[in-house]
Order: sequence, then structure tokens, then C-alpha cells
Amino acid sequence: MIRLAWRLLAAGALIAAAPAGSDGDAASYAVRLAVQPAAGAKAQRIALPAAILAAAQSPDLADLRVFDARGRAMPIARVAPAAAAPRRTSLTALPILGPADALKVTGVSLRLDSAGRARVATLDGTIADRGDAVLLGVLFDARAITGGAQRLTLAADLPAAQPVTFTVEASRDLNSWRPLTQQVVYRPTQGPATAALALDAPLAGDYLRVTWRGAARLMSPVTVRRALLVTRPVGGADLPGIAATVPRAAAGRTIDLELPFATPIASLRVVPTGEDLVVPLRILGRRDREQPWTLLGTGTATRAGGTTRAIALREAAVRQVRIDAVPPASFTAPPALRIGFAPRAIVFLAAGPAPFTLAAGRVGAADSYLPLDSLTDDTAALPTAGVAAAPTAVLALDAIDVRGPSRRMLLLWALLLAATAALGAMAWRLWRSSNTTVGT
Repeated sequence: MIRLAWRLLAAGALIAAAPAGSDGDAASYAVRLAVQPAAGAKAQRIALPAAILAAAQSPDLADLRVFDARGRAMPIARVAPAAAAPRRTSLTALPILGPADALKVTGVSLRLDSAGRARVATLDGTIADRGDAVLLGVLFDARAITGGAQRLTLAADLPAAQPVTFTVEASRDLNSWRPLTQQVVYRPTQGPATAALALDAPLAGDYLRVTWRGAARLMSPVTVRRALLVTRPVGGADLPGIAATVPRAAAGRTIDLELPFATPIASLRVVPTGEDLVVPLRILGRRDREQPWTLLGTGTATRAGGTTRAIALREAAVRQVRIDAVPPASFTAPPALRIGFAPRAIVFLAAGPAPFTLAAGRVGAADSYLPLDSLTDDTAALPTAGVAAAPTAVLALDAIDVRGPSRRMLLLWALLLAATAALGAMAWRLWRSSNTTVGT
């Protein structure tokens, strides 16, 4: 309580020191959103919405403020964004049946070269008798799940005291499979069990196939009834983002755009329009016209299936973006965009009366962040304040203006004029000195 009282006193001093009409003036910020604080806590976390990130004029969000009902800036601190809650999905097991000896063949010959590489493989025999159909594995339909798979927990019947090796694979077409994990599960007693298989792989419209085998003949069959799949949000679809439009004349092989904000972008989704269906492209960025273009990411803009994936970008503080179609492809019509940002969060101290306002978008605003431990000691217990939705959900991007002189050209002209003035002043002084000497 004593420490909290000191924090409130310090907050009051900081608030009182903010001059009117400066960075402490809420009306001078481009975007202002209402904040709904949680009850019962002074220090609260705010997950920054895309509208605020798309208005910030500093890469480190220095021009961000939280104002109270009296228009006073509240103390704020940077904090890591809260981890997104994992998604848990229950999946029903679909049996995969086949002949007991489906993989047993005879008469196989394999010829290797001197380096150990297979050169000739022939099958002289035939597949063994099929026998009765047996359970080869189970299939899970996870096509509706998008995210990073963390764990697949199987509800199964396992033989007692026998190690069982489970293999998990993923496929989008039930034809080509990519391995995800292979783990050994051991159960000392007979009966129902759960097998938690750790995963670390992205999923997007995939089937999951689980098969198993034992080091020796299993004394009882393995039966998998269902599974619980745990995934975490990943990718551009889960990032805070904002839709954007480009100028009507933006078409052709390259589209150069000016960003009205300084926040680094984490992903860019390019959706073709018109007759464009699939456009391979590169995304480049730079701070201004004086900098060379730097590659941020590559990907494909496609409307196949009605969706297109966001292109993950290397985060950089850029103000200009180039969408470059890989030849011979080009844009016949202006594409639609969705800009994604890496999650950002702040902590503010509700030291004034509600309602509170979250504001951003002021050029040249000073950094007013405080150390996090000056506002709270326990970031894990911070409540999260809500933020009202922005009234406008689409950002209009302009083409890069190349008509006026660049800043480097203006600087060179300024240096040239200054040097000319200095030389003129020196010549004038020499002329005056020579006239004075002749006169005497």
C-alpha cells in the first residue's frame, strides 16, 4: 500500500508537469479511442489495436498516450504482450483399414553404386496374401484448424507393459504426407489411457494421420477413439491488422506505396483483383527515397479457393513499401491489402478519473514511458482494459511522390548555397582589405 501511494504521488507530479498545448494535449493526436478499464486495479494492460499501430509516427510508439477525463496524460510503461490463449479442439478418430500384410512383399532387389546410392530397384515377386482387414491407423479431420500445433493427446486403449511407437503425419490431399513427430508411449497397466504427443508444426487445412507399431508383437490391439489438439495462434491471420486500399492507378509490375505510419509491419496480405489469379511477388521496403530498397519477404498473391495467405515480413522501420511482381507476372488491377502488425501492449496507471482515452499519431512527440517496475510488480496479474473499436477500418495508402526534390537534394543545395555565401563573404573581406591598404 505504501509503495502504491508513492506511485500515485509520483504519477500526480508527472501529470501536473505536462504543459498544455504540447504532447499532453489529447486533441493533437490523430487517433483517439475510448478505454474501458477493468475494475479493482490501478495498473492495467492495454493490447494495442491495429488502428493505434497504424497511426503511430514513431517506430517505438513514442507518440502514444493515455489521457483521463480531465485531459491529463497517465503514466505508461512498455510491456510484453500477453500470450494468446491456446485453442483446444476435440477430434473424432476415423479408422484407416487395410489388409494385414499390405506392406509385405517378396522378391525385392536393390542395386547400389559405389557411393551407396540406389540406382536400380526391381520387384520380382508379388504382394503376400491380403488376409483380413485390420486397423492400420486413424485419421483426424483438422482442416478447419489454423495455427501452430503444440500437442495431440490421444484417448486410446494400449497394451500393458509394451512400448508403442506413435507416428503423426499431416497432409492436405491425403496423398503426400509430411512427418510431424514420432514418440514412444509406455503404459504399465492394461486399459484406457491418454498419450500426449508433443508437436511443433504449423497447420492450415490439414488432415492428421496417426499410426503405431511395437518393437515386438503387441499382446493386445491399440484402439484410438478421439484426440484433443492444442494449437496456438500464428501467422498473419492472427496478427492485429488493418485493411488498406491502393490508388486506382496502382498496377503493372511494381506498386510503390507510402505508409502513413512508422510502426514496423509484420505481414502483408495481397489479394489480387480483376483478372489476376496467381501473382508471385516480393515485398521490399525503405525509410525514404534516399535509401535503397531492402527485401522484406516473398510469397504469392492468389485467389485460388477464395483466400490468400499473408506474407510474413522481416520487421523493419520503413515508411515506403514496394510490391514487386516476379516477371513475367504483373498486376492488371489494383490489389487489396491487409497490413499485419506484431502484437504490442502497454501498461498504464489509472491515476485520474474515467473515462480514459488511448491516443496516438503525433509527429515529434517525446518518449514518456516509465520503467515497468515503477507501475507494477506483478505483470502476470495485470487486468486487461478494453479499447473501443476504431470508427474507420480501411487505410488509404498513397503512391510515393517522386515529383518534388528529395531531402538529400535539398541538403546539397543548402550546402552549396552556404559555401557560395561563405566564399562571397571571404571575397568581400579581401576586397575591403585591399582597398584599405591602397588608401593608406
